[in-house]
Amino acid sequence: MQNLIKSIAQNTLWQVLGKVVGTILGLATIALLTRYLGSEGFGYYSTALAFMQFFGVLVDMGLYLVCLKEMAAQPENETKIFNNILTLRIVSAVILLGGGALLIFAFPYPAEVKWSAVIVAFSFLFMSLAQILTTVFQKSLKMGLVALAEVAGRAGFLLSVILFIYYQSSLTVVMWSNVVNTLIYFLILWFLIKKYVAISLAWDFSYWKTVLNQSWPIALGIAFNLVYFRADTIILSLYRPASEVGIYGAPYKILEIIVTFPHMFMGLVMPILTAAWVSQNLERFKNALQKTFDFFMILAIPMVLGSIPLSDKIMRLIAGPGFGASGQILPALMLATGIIFAGILFTYCLVILDKQKTMLKYYFSGAILSLIGYFIFIPRYSYFGAAWVTVVVELFIAVSAGLLSYKFARLKLSLNVFWKSILAALIMTGILYLMPGWPVIWLIVLGMVIYGLVMLAIKGFDKQLLGEILK
Repeated sequence: MQNLIKSIAQNTLWQVLGKVVGTILGLATIALLTRYLGSEGFGYYSTALAFMQFFGVLVDMGLYLVCLKEMAAQPENETKIFNNILTLRIVSAVILLGGGALLIFAFPYPAEVKWSAVIVAFSFLFMSLAQILTTVFQKSLKMGLVALAEVAGRAGFLLSVILFIYYQSSLTVVMWSNVVNTLIYFLILWFLIKKYVAISLAWDFSYWKTVLNQSWPIALGIAFNLVYFRADTIILSLYRPASEVGIYGAPYKILEIIVTFPHMFMGLVMPILTAAWVSQNLERFKNALQKTFDFFMILAIPMVLGSIPLSDKIMRLIAGPGFGASGQILPALMLATGIIFAGILFTYCLVILDKQKTMLKYYFSGAILSLIGYFIFIPRYSYFGAAWVTVVVELFIAVSAGLLSYKFARLKLSLNVFWKSILAALIMTGILYLMPGWPVIWLIVLGMVIYGLVMLAIKGFDKQLLGEILK
């Protein structure tokens, strides 16, 4: 038991460190791309990426979660399960990504956007295969190797971008950097996985049917999620100039990077919550969920309110002087990010309760609501319309998941830390407004110090709470 706890702790540490380093490398890469491509070029880049990401995410089809579940339930059949699901993933990736690469030629985009999408399709192919490979490392508690591979891939991404910029390459050439990223990630995992499982193609169609019967609700939910999470950039690219897509795409990239954290954290907390729910230890279940909610609010609320006075400076720091206009929409997207933190908590809660299917109708409603909103407001208000529709839809999903969590678990969370976080963040924001001439890095550090001190003073958090969260 002690060895198991040690392995889990080491895996957690490596995942956190890998995520921190990967985030830094990702932000550095965005900074280089935005400065080199400019708002119009980055708009083309964002359009090609968003279009193919739509199909790249669909490729998942819920196979990742089903693979984890099946291997845990039938460890004696691990090789059969893994190879069949890997083969099914290859088939689905070729069909969906190939279809997406062909479909983009029917859209009124410039040739460089269309060919950039074709190139980035290979990136999504390697990423989709690498995702299935990670199931073996996750089951074997060897996620440190995955974190290492991910960091190596992001480092390769950054270095290839530097190289292509040095040689003044075109957008289509720069797009190969995304392929370098995922190819490195995939090859490292492919080389390391041979120690744990023998890889080969497997064509057990009866088992494929069993897998698809389990995965279709997840796949349907993913499809609905995609509509309101990715359609905004695509619709924006059809109605507005590429420069406006670039202005929207830069802060949206920041959102995408940040929201990987609550997913990772919930992946770490999920075993504790699941064990408590299965054993019907409701006190422990609600206590762990409350602490996770408090932790998310402590992080999200100052991020949302602090972005209001600093948004312009943050975007100029990250994306360059040509993206000052992005600062106007960063607060809205940060508000959406804060809402997503809560939404992720509640949707994971429903998975633990085995009630994830109850969210399908709300995902469908969110998809319809977002499409209506995007088509009404994007032509009139450009990226402002896209950003605020995103806020409304994310709020709808989070509230729906929260109400369902309450219905099935009788979960009633305390908002004590929530309100104290808002008070501390408002004080922080007011002080930041009084110091507009300071460099943005110093303002961010100052904001963190003020927020932390106020929270300690009003007992928004204490050493005991932080210690329990870390434990």
